[in-house]
Amino acid sequence: MVVEFKNIPIHDIAIEAKELLQAGNLEAVKNSLAPLHSTDIALLFEAVGEGAVIARLFRLLSPEVASETLLELEGRVKEELLEVLSHKELTDIVGEMATDDMTDIVSELSEDEGRKVLDGIEWKEAIVVQKLLKYPEDTAGGKMQAELVRVELGVSVNDAIDEVRKKSEEVQNIACVFVTDSDGRLEGTVALDKLILAKPKTLIEEIVNKDTVRVMTDLDQEEVARIFQRYDLLSLAVVDSEERLVGRITVDDVVDVIEEEIFEDFYRMASLNTGERALDNPRRSFGMRSPWLLLNLGTALIAAGVVKLFEGTIESFVILAVLMPIVAGIGGNAATQTITVIIRGLALGELNLRNARKVIMKEAIVGLANGLLIGIVAALAAFILGANFMIGLLLFLAMTASLLIAGLAGSTIPLILKSLKADPALSSSVFVTACTDVAGFFTFLGLAALFIKLGLL
Repeated sequence: MVVEFKNIPIHDIAIEAKELLQAGNLEAVKNSLAPLHSTDIALLFEAVGEGAVIARLFRLLSPEVASETLLELEGRVKEELLEVLSHKELTDIVGEMATDDMTDIVSELSEDEGRKVLDGIEWKEAIVVQKLLKYPEDTAGGKMQAELVRVELGVSVNDAIDEVRKKSEEVQNIACVFVTDSDGRLEGTVALDKLILAKPKTLIEEIVNKDTVRVMTDLDQEEVARIFQRYDLLSLAVVDSEERLVGRITVDDVVDVIEEEIFEDFYRMASLNTGERALDNPRRSFGMRSPWLLLNLGTALIAAGVVKLFEGTIESFVILAVLMPIVAGIGGNAATQTITVIIRGLALGELNLRNARKVIMKEAIVGLANGLLIGIVAALAAFILGANFMIGLLLFLAMTASLLIAGLAGSTIPLILKSLKADPALSSSVFVTACTDVAGFFTFLGLAALFIKLGLL
């Protein structure tokens, strides 16, 4: 299929497909779906939104296209589709997939349904899938596929090319040939272009790259993604504790991992459950969002409690109530800047607990410098708007302290969560915001109370 990069009217096609289904014109529905890529069909299903209609449309696809489409689906649409498909339909669809994709689908089924599907596919593939199911989904073992081209050291280039030809239908995206010893231990790889250009009678051991990057089955998927990025890999060998080759990870799987991690951090920073989708029903979205909002309410009440402590101070100088949100707001923005840089550094492996002190010091200095700059500008603005000199000085000191605290909180809290094996993205909208609000209010109002006590206000 030739795919043209153009805007496809998914919504219009979805409406047309529903109308054709209602009219019973199944052949026309098939014709409307035929030119679409599996990714576009998945988007069309999400646009349709009705589970019964989606199931009818899905059953019109060939097993090959259906398998590709199912892999593109996620969230509610995928869950509902898996529930209505019979185990025979699932078996036909899963049989078209690579072993890593088979594993992903089977892991989402009930134990009984998964067993029926495994009983229906080829026994060799079923054994491989059962082995892959033992690995956690977010590890190298959980992301790898068993299909690969493997040869031993003693074979010739011609024999290796014959092996590539033999496996070409079973193995997709062949970037290299993996070379092992007689016990299956990885010795290295030979890139496909190097294999083709070598003389036919040359022994593989003469051209093998023994410095091949490899990972253990238990390595976290984020680390796997970093290795692909660092070494510009197309394929990566996965080995067990005895260096035996057990599978490979391809770059298309890693792209999915990167996308998953990015959106996971994005959701976490917005205090959202990573399972929520735009087309979820209101009840599901309510259940996923309300706990985080209740937690935010708790932290907001703590900040309000700080304001309550200085109620008398605010009553004496109403202008403090006007300026107070500025200090907290700027502090929150500064903390968001800091935490975004820190989380990116953690995600890319640039930042770890060994160089944490240096990073924290750097963010404290940046926070202090920004505090001095923003504090001076804010003080001048307050003076221009009619505030007296001492109010301007108060605003300057509070802004400086608030941004210094924002830099420290934005850098230390993610690192603390990381050391506790928790997701550092959790810290942005809840813990850091709470710190900056409480610190901003306490600093500003505390200094105001001190100024009043000293007779400066």
